[in-house]
Amino acid sequence: MEKECGGSSNYDVTIALTLHNASDSFQTESDPGILQAITTITVFGNWPQTKLSFLEHMYRLRNLNVIYSNIQIIEDNPLNNLFNLESVDLSHNGLTDVGEIFVFEKPPFKLHKISLAYNAIVEIPGYTFEDVTSLIELDLSHNMIDNLNDKPFTNLTNLETLKLDHNRIKNLQGAMNKLFNLKHLHLRYNELNNIDLESLKTINHLKTFDISVNHLEELNNAIFLRHWEHFNDYFICKINLSKNRLTYIPKAMILDAGHETHPKKSVATELDLSGNTITDIDFNAFQSIEHLISLDLSDNKLMTFDVNPENLSNVKYLNLSCNFLRTLQYRSFSLMHNLENFDVSHNMLEYFPDKSLINTHQLRHINLTMNDIVDLHNLRITFHPDGGVLDMSNNSLSVLRIPVNEAVGLTELILKSNNITDAYLIQLKDAPNLLRLDMSRNIISGLDESSLQLPETLAYLDLSFNEIQRIGPSSFHRVPNLKTLRLSHNRIQKLQYGSFSGLSNLLNLDLSYNQIGYLDSKLFMDLKFLTILSLRYNNMLRLNDDTWIHHKQDLKIFLDGNELSCDWLAKALNNYNNGYSKVHPKVLQPVIEGNSIEGIPCTQEVENNEIDQKYVIDERLLKTAQKILEAVQNQTSYLKKINWLTILQNARYNMVSNASVPGK
Repeated sequence: MEKECGGSSNYDVTIALTLHNASDSFQTESDPGILQAITTITVFGNWPQTKLSFLEHMYRLRNLNVIYSNIQIIEDNPLNNLFNLESVDLSHNGLTDVGEIFVFEKPPFKLHKISLAYNAIVEIPGYTFEDVTSLIELDLSHNMIDNLNDKPFTNLTNLETLKLDHNRIKNLQGAMNKLFNLKHLHLRYNELNNIDLESLKTINHLKTFDISVNHLEELNNAIFLRHWEHFNDYFICKINLSKNRLTYIPKAMILDAGHETHPKKSVATELDLSGNTITDIDFNAFQSIEHLISLDLSDNKLMTFDVNPENLSNVKYLNLSCNFLRTLQYRSFSLMHNLENFDVSHNMLEYFPDKSLINTHQLRHINLTMNDIVDLHNLRITFHPDGGVLDMSNNSLSVLRIPVNEAVGLTELILKSNNITDAYLIQLKDAPNLLRLDMSRNIISGLDESSLQLPETLAYLDLSFNEIQRIGPSSFHRVPNLKTLRLSHNRIQKLQYGSFSGLSNLLNLDLSYNQIGYLDSKLFMDLKFLTILSLRYNNMLRLNDDTWIHHKQDLKIFLDGNELSCDWLAKALNNYNNGYSKVHPKVLQPVIEGNSIEGIPCTQEVENNEIDQKYVIDERLLKTAQKILEAVQNQTSYLKKINWLTILQNARYNMVSNASVPGK
């Protein structure tokens, strides 16, 4: 090894070594200088029983990673002389006992992180981590620890993160009481059935408290009481109590008279109570929570939601989905001026209680899916200035009317999978901010010029998966700014001239999965800017693309699952590739078997064609003739200008000559 690789006091050198399928018997005598210079080593091997003897000479080692090595026993204390250690990762092994791995003669003050995750550790003696007082993060997740009786964390006063997920712990037994700097405690997937008061002393100071997927049946009323005095910077406190066995949320513990809140400090709380069996919540259950911004009560058994509105004034995200709510209490929402995302899907609402949300002006998303709403005649809601989404899919809706000056800021409305039979009953022409409308998966059978009562601002309309058979002339005349129109999965067999009149700004048209056997491009003469047309799976036999010769830009036509002739397809591709046409036939899924050209399926025609070829116009000749005509027109215009200039010049000359003759 080169001398400069050894580093010096003013020149730090790091050397990382990774070994795969490594043997436990290192030849440490051959070149000890190499081992002494290594700062990070990562080893993958198969060492059921080891002394990790190769560590003896690595006095500069900072990061030790011996993972996926099937280690079950580590003899002695091989880390004893590694005073520069900063992290140790022994995860993904088969350790059943930590033993004296972390016993040191001289405490390693630089050691900040230890991972023993994914082992088979059952018990942790009290002395296990006595010498690693500098530890900041300890990961013991995915083991078989069932108790903390020996209080193994007592000396870890600098610990900030403790991960005990996926174990078998039944009680905390005050094991965290000395962890005064603990900020993140992860206890997900254990068997805890109680949080004792002694443990709460430390839990009160956490930023992350995840005790989800346990066996808690009751909630101590001090669980939400927080003390923020020692927190100076902005942070979000996350309390996760989801997927326990809670049935009731009690009144929160009242703050002491001497306890001062710190409104100037940017402290926010996210609370997750989802996946329990909660039937009742005390009116003041959340009064001790500092700046609650997110509340998840989904997947419970609530029939009402009646809580103190003063405790919800900062809530931005509220999830009440998957309960048994039939209405919303006005007073609970009366001070929710900051609510942005509201989920009340999968309940039993028969009407939308929009009055409950009349004081909210920041809504970005409302989820009302999977309820029993039949009609809606008012929407007295103000959405966020940047726009808002209302999802009412999977209801029983057949009538919807938004009056003038209501649903201000609504930009997207989702009405799919309802009982809409007549599009005329969806009155949205007074919703001036609406940009996107989804009415797919309904029972609409036809459209005419009065069917779509929609605003001119609409840019996206989805009518797929209906039962539309007929589209009359001027059916879309009220939506001239439409950019995307989806009509796939209907029963359209024939289109009428003028069906798409007025859609001069349309870019994308989806007519896939219908029954259109023949299509004439003249039907789309108004669609000057159309760039994508999907005709997939119509079993189409003929496509007349004559009109598209004059199209302004490339038009991609997707033709999967049709039966167009190979002669037509070959000519269309040739015309596009040679620049004679803007029509570009394509497929999403190229075929391999059967007749195809460039992966596009086609059918081979018999030679005896009934159409008299002398009446077939060659599009290339037509386009060439058109260019000649344009050139002649330009030349004629130019000659007219020259003649006119000559006449003007002669007139001026005559006027000058007459003026110079005396007596005239």
